[in-house]
Amino acid sequence: MSKVIDCFKVENYMVLKVDEMPKRGYNKFRIEGIEFDPVPIYDMPQCIAIESNKQFLNKVIEFI
Repeated sequence: MSKVIDCFKVENYMVLKVDEMPKRGYNKFRIEGIEFDPVPIYDMPQCIAIESNKQFLNKVIEFI
């Protein structure tokens, strides 16, 4: 699990900067019990993107 240390909105997506990326593969993210499909993102280390307009600062992300 990782913690969101920064987040910002880009159109219909939230980009979440996390404190640590998982060492294994994953297909989805779970934040506060809600599952999200990953959105491809490039050239942004330690970041993931999801389709959402909610703020997730300081939330815990489970990579599943």
